[in-house]
Amino acid sequence: MGSSGNPNFIEVRHGKMLISVPKEFKAKLAARYPWLTKNAIEVVMQEAQETMESVLDMERGPVEKARARFQKGRHAEALALLEQHLAQHPRDRDAWYLKGEIYFKMNKDKEGYAAFAKARV
Repeated sequence: MGSSGNPNFIEVRHGKMLISVPKEFKAKLAARYPWLTKNAIEVVMQEAQETMESVLDMERGPVEKARARFQKGRHAEALALLEQHLAQHPRDRDAWYLKGEIYFKMNKDKEGYAAFAKARV
């Protein structure tokens, strides 16, 4: 449901901005290209979503990229991004805090507490 409660819209996030996309977009796509099968339309929609995610990822900083991967359950990738970032920016509290969150999610409490301790320094 959209931010206004309107069931005719799908909410899409762009960073901190919330965009309402009309649900009828699929219908418009089908009307404009009537030879496309239902499956083909789903593939087009999926590719559009992946392209949008890729563009958004390019706009993100390293910590935001790591958070996005963490939210998708890609913990090892998120940690690798944070390690690279922290090697150059060892005082980035947000990066240390996120690293702690990831470790706790991975049931590595000792490492999580150590990362949180670095975030507080």
